[in-house]
Amino acid sequence: MTKEKIILFDLDGTLIDSTDAITGTFYHVFENENFNFKGTIEDIKNEIGYPLEIMFENLGVCKTKVWDFVAAYKARYRLISKAQTTLLHNAKLSLDEAQKFARLGIVTTKTTKYTIPLLEHMDIFDYFETIIGYQEVQNPKPILNPY
Repeated sequence: MTKEKIILFDLDGTLIDSTDAITGTFYHVFENENFNFKGTIEDIKNEIGYPLEIMFENLGVCKTKVWDFVAAYKARYRLISKAQTTLLHNAKLSLDEAQKFARLGIVTTKTTKYTIPLLEHMDIFDYFETIIGYQEVQNPKPILNPY
């Protein structure tokens, strides 16, 4: 039986909670780059879901330094992401139910380089037929203008 329905899942906040990994990595990078971050952990949390370069810029990093911060972030995140990320409650149950009637995919602002190991670590990789990461789209997430 061919499944005609398709469900695309976001990753962070939908299936996994990587808040501690993300915020901890931001603080680590700010310290190592000698950046005097004047915000709060809530400011970082409010940026989760946007591409890293946008997050760093929105948190006060100068445009000319953003990619240095992104590189430092990725180097650190690679080391700690699995240990500091958890599967959300009932996520696996939801995937079990969804796969009964639909083909499943992931669409995330994480790159697939980081997404695939997390999905494997959480033992949910095999649920998905496709994974669309940041590097595979032109506009990863629209930035909404509140005005």
